[in-house]
Amino acid sequence: MTQLPKFLAKPKPDRPRVLGAARQPGSAEPYARAAFVGELAQLAKTPEGERNEQLNVAGFNLSQLVASGHLDRDETWNALYSTGLAIGLEPGETANTLRSAFEAGEAEPRLVPELDQVPEPTVLGPIPRNGASGAQNSASDGLDGEEEADALPTIRERFPALDWAELWADDSEEEWIVEPILPARRLVALFSPPKVGKSLLMLELAVGVARGTQVLGAVPDRPRRVLYVDHENDPRGDVRTRLQSMGYGPDDLENLVYLSYPSMAPLDTWTGGVELLAIAQEYGCELVVIDTISRAVGGEENDNDTWLSFYRNTGRLLKAEGIAVVRLDHTGKDQSKGMRGGSAKYGDVDLAWSMTMPAEDVLRLECVAHRLPVAEKELSVIRERVPKLAHRVSTEGRAIARDRERAELLELLDSLVGADEPLGLNTAVKLLREAGRGKRRAYVQELLQHRDLRWNAAALLPVEEG
Repeated sequence: MTQLPKFLAKPKPDRPRVLGAARQPGSAEPYARAAFVGELAQLAKTPEGERNEQLNVAGFNLSQLVASGHLDRDETWNALYSTGLAIGLEPGETANTLRSAFEAGEAEPRLVPELDQVPEPTVLGPIPRNGASGAQNSASDGLDGEEEADALPTIRERFPALDWAELWADDSEEEWIVEPILPARRLVALFSPPKVGKSLLMLELAVGVARGTQVLGAVPDRPRRVLYVDHENDPRGDVRTRLQSMGYGPDDLENLVYLSYPSMAPLDTWTGGVELLAIAQEYGCELVVIDTISRAVGGEENDNDTWLSFYRNTGRLLKAEGIAVVRLDHTGKDQSKGMRGGSAKYGDVDLAWSMTMPAEDVLRLECVAHRLPVAEKELSVIRERVPKLAHRVSTEGRAIARDRERAELLELLDSLVGADEPLGLNTAVKLLREAGRGKRRAYVQELLQHRDLRWNAAALLPVEEG
């Protein structure tokens, strides 16, 4: 996983961190969330032969929290059921086990008196069915009050403040997975009218990132594991056919983790967000693709609360763990108004790309919203079909865009220091960053070379006598 900058790095707690356990004194929800995630994680890694029994244990413990009002019953049941299927249990077996576990657990509601306590995942152990208690709930149960208090993180550990000195001293550059389309650790939206081919383009991008090979004219600095969550495309008729047309086989796709029509909780709920994060971390993925976002949420598309909830429960969670997210989306009936649905869709993204098809096999990508400097805000992409299916950026359009940007930045530097004044690399990098046009040092160095050539050329011109 990518190393976070020092000023954002989280201190390591004294005890194992439980996914999603952002604790707040006086609320049972953080305890319930931690218990929920811990049980799912434990179930997901249970070896064959013990899985049905572990499902029973998890169902019993979580249904106790359902009975006490700390967890939603349907969300809890669905999450356990889908996890059971994912690890190889049969549907009937899974349903019967959960039915029995819930009947027993709901008969014994579990209260949460120590609201700051973070439960450990349940260790597999015998649990009598049909109401008899005996589950091993938490590794902290054996601690006395003083030891338990020592094990809990302090306020400063739970809510670390930015280190201003570290932040100011950090001169790391914006990290790109595929520049200028996909930055690392950011939330990106790619939207288009139906049938334009955004899934096709995204699939090629995902494979290029997973393999660390050139895609759309950029070469990733290294291979990255990609999680592709697909609610749209048939695995054989669409996905396999497209990958074969691109010239890929099974041996090329080791780093591409593909979930086809997954039975996940909606991503505008905390259950769905925690599930998705757990999946991404289990597979070690640094990029998550959601195709398409409208099929991955439970709320109404036109309701801004849906997208506020998506960010609060999923987008923020993944970004905090350094995982980049690309969500595919459709435009509305009026394409000029952008993504279909509520305006809050634009509020949480760091980068939004609009994709249209002005001519057959010609795509236009336009950056319509961004929170970070973007070198090229328009890309002309050609879809080639021979000798294999591929997309390439038109070099003519890219050259024009780069020349335009270079001229703008040179004019900006001249206005800041004077057109005839020499300028060093460190100063130029700082000036551009302070002006909101920060660039990588290698790019700024190339920019200064053009400035020096222009300056030297001007110095060689003959002086006209008056």
